[in-house]
Amino acid sequence: MKVFDRYLELNPLNILQLKERDLSENIILLVYFIISTLFIYRIILVVIDRVKPAQDTIIQYNRRKTGRVLYTTFLVIALFPLVFSSLNFLPTVLGLAAAGIVISLKEVWLNLVGWLVILGSNGFRVGDRVYIDGIKGDVVNIALTKFSLVEVVNEPDYEQSTNRLVHLPNNLVIMQKFFVVSERMDFIWDEFRFKLKIDSNWEKAEEIANEILTNELVLAPEIIEAKMRELSKNYLLRIGKRTPIVYVTIKDGSIELSLRYLTPIRSRRLNRVLISKSILKRFKSETDIMFEDSE
Repeated sequence: MKVFDRYLELNPLNILQLKERDLSENIILLVYFIISTLFIYRIILVVIDRVKPAQDTIIQYNRRKTGRVLYTTFLVIALFPLVFSSLNFLPTVLGLAAAGIVISLKEVWLNLVGWLVILGSNGFRVGDRVYIDGIKGDVVNIALTKFSLVEVVNEPDYEQSTNRLVHLPNNLVIMQKFFVVSERMDFIWDEFRFKLKIDSNWEKAEEIANEILTNELVLAPEIIEAKMRELSKNYLLRIGKRTPIVYVTIKDGSIELSLRYLTPIRSRRLNRVLISKSILKRFKSETDIMFEDSE
C-alpha cells in the first residue's frame, strides 16, 4: 500500500492537479516534462527521416539543427511558467536579472546578434567558404555563440584544406568585414600568367590557349543563370562576360599571356593543373612557341 501511495505522489497527473506545489514536486514535473518531450522529439525525427530521407549530409545537418533549435525554444517557453510559478515578484526579479545579464554578458549578447546576422540574407550558411579575421575555410557548423570552419590554406595558388577545425565567435561578423563564396554562387574568376619569348608565335599561342580554355572549362550557362537568379533575390548582380578569355601583353621584353576563366571555387587548383598540363603538351610540339627562361 505504501508503494502505491508513493506512486500516486510521484504521478505527474496527480501533481498537476495540486493547487499548490512545493519545490520537489516542481522538480519532478520538470524531469517528467523534459523526458517526455525529448522522447517525442526523437520519434518525430525518426519519422521524418523515414518518410522523407535527406538527399545529402548538408540537408540532414540543417534539418537536425533546425529541429534542435525549435525543440529548445519550445522547451524554454513551456518551462518558463512552471519554473517561476511560485515567484510573487517575478517582474522585479526579471528586471534586475536582465540588467545584470546585459552588463556582464556583453560578449554573449554580441554573439547572439552575430548569429542573427549570419542567419540573415547578408550572412552565410553551412557549405559556404568564408574569409574572416585572416582565416579562410568552409563553414561546417553554426551555433548560437560561434561558428566552425574547416581551415583552407590562405594562398591564392593553393587553397587546399588543412583538415583543421577552427571555432570563431559570432561577434566577428559584426566587428570585422568578411568575404563569402556562397554555395549558391560557388564559382569565381581565376587568372594565371606565363611568359613567352618575344619572337614566339603569339597568335598561335593565343589560339591554342583559347581552345584549351573553351574545351576544358565550359560552365553550363543554365547553371550560372539558375545561381544568378537565386542570388538576385537579395542582391543586384551583373556577372558580365562568362566565357574564358586570353589577354596578350608585352612585359619586360617578353610576351605575357593571361588566362582568365570561371571555375568552381573548390576546383580552382585542379583546373590550373589541367590547363597547365594541356598547354605544356600542346606547346611542346610547336617549334615557334618558346617559354621565357625564368631569371
